[in-house]
Amino acid sequence: TVSVLYCVFQKTPKKQKPSTKMVRPFLKHYQVVGRATPTDANPNPTVFKYEVFAHNHVVAKSRFWRLMNDKNKVKSTKGDVLSCSIVRDKKIAARNYAVSLVYYSQKCGYTSMIKEFRDVSKSGAVSQAYNDMAARHRARFAQIEVMGVKSIPDNECRRAWVKQFHSSKIKFPLLNRSTKSVAKKDRVIFRAKNSSRGTL
Repeated sequence: TVSVLYCVFQKTPKKQKPSTKMVRPFLKHYQVVGRATPTDANPNPTVFKYEVFAHNHVVAKSRFWRLMNDKNKVKSTKGDVLSCSIVRDKKIAARNYAVSLVYYSQKCGYTSMIKEFRDVSKSGAVSQAYNDMAARHRARFAQIEVMGVKSIPDNECRRAWVKQFHSSKIKFPLLNRSTKSVAKKDRVIFRAKNSSRGTL
């Protein structure tokens, strides 16, 4: 009986309203500059700059040292980060982006591919690429390496779902049409009206 009463008096969850906010990319575009720590043998080490896409500056620095270790044989324990800044696009506009990436899987090893996306920024296109790889290939964030991101013209696009946005007569439906606010004097429930019928 206790379980039955619990089921009866349990509150039903409220339905959440769909969010109308713009979907922002979950990754940011970082530019990290670093070098090996100066020593007596090498007082002026070479400075390297890498552009990475990460959630925050901590993950960006971690990815930077991963690239430094792989390509330049410099570890984080023997190096310095000179700067870590966010790269912002000069102009927010809808563009076609080609994202070249490599991902690792135990079945197939390393696989390279180029994907096309339509977005207003590089970070948004890369965020779409990570979501697409997770959905189609079950690739984790740590298993994906972005090799390059570039903007391409309309005539170089191959994917049909990207080409559908190239039409100059494209239209979008208004899903959440907002109505004008009514004045306070017009918010009456009953209004006096002259009747054509005579009174009894």
